[in-house]
Amino acid sequence: MFLHLGGSSTIPAEDVIMIIDLKSARHSKITMELIALLEAEGMIEEASPGVYKSLTITDDKAYLSPISSVTLKNRLHFWLGSEKKG
Repeated sequence: MFLHLGGSSTIPAEDVIMIIDLKSARHSKITMELIALLEAEGMIEEASPGVYKSLTITDDKAYLSPISSVTLKNRLHFWLGSEKKG
């Protein structure tokens, strides 16, 4: 299954390592250091233009998305839950 990140961007659901809420991340020094490192390594891509609400991290990329981390988490749980049942 695939996770839709916004615009035409989708990634395999099983590739997701972490979904970060960017508003909350501003209050965490270590999370901001992680984001700075990902940016310095050129690993961050924009899923679609807009105001970014979340950052989804996979093994090889991180994706800025205008979709909230809660919505992405719910989509992910929906797809991963349906795979276990079927």
